[in-house]
Amino acid sequence: MKPVAAVKALQVKAEKPVDIIEASTVESKDLEKIKEKKKEKEKAIEREKQRKIAVEKKRVAEAKRKKEEKIKKAEAEKKRKKEVEKKAALKKKKESEEKAHKKAEAKKKKAAEKKKKLAEEKKRKVAAEKKRKAEASRKRKEADMKKQMEVKARAARAGQAMSKYVPRIQQKVETNWNYPPRGPEGCNPTVRVNLAPDGKVLSARIVKSSGDSFCDRSVEQAFMRASPIPIPLDPDLYSEFKVIDFPFRP
Repeated sequence: MKPVAAVKALQVKAEKPVDIIEASTVESKDLEKIKEKKKEKEKAIEREKQRKIAVEKKRVAEAKRKKEEKIKKAEAEKKRKKEVEKKAALKKKKESEEKAHKKAEAKKKKAAEKKKKLAEEKKRKVAAEKKRKAEASRKRKEADMKKQMEVKARAARAGQAMSKYVPRIQQKVETNWNYPPRGPEGCNPTVRVNLAPDGKVLSARIVKSSGDSFCDRSVEQAFMRASPIPIPLDPDLYSEFKVIDFPFRP
């Protein structure tokens, strides 16, 4: 060993106790610092842990809030949809009821119009029938009046003709009459004579006896022999002369 080195070694050995004391002091301080740092670190870790817990709580709370809000929104949307559906159903029901009401009203109106039309048609037919009957009655009355007038006119003409032809008939029958055995006195029966349009005697029958059968029979025979007897040749008057209840008065 060199002298210098030896000296230094000796110096070191001489200074060592002091360095150990200083080193212990330094180590003690370092330990304190380390402890403090450790505490600070633990505190920082704890704070970070608490921060994370708080953040997690906040996240969980926010997630819960969002979930609840989502649920509320979903329920609100569901409620809204139900309200919309309810309103739509009510609207549809109302429209259906209005449609049914309108249809019923239209049907009712149509039935009323049909009833009114039928009533008017019935009224028209009744009026037409009444008018027809009135017209028929008027025509019938006119026809009856005309017929009565014609009958009266014909009867008047027939009466005139009868008053004109009765003496002629009486004269011709008397010309062909053979008196009964007791004579012509009191021989005055009424004879129903059926005549043809030309005056031919179709039959002669006593309808009111004179009380003498010989007289009655002789008058019947006289009418048959007098055929044809004088009557008007007017066809309109033939009905008045077709059957004559002739009062034979010689």
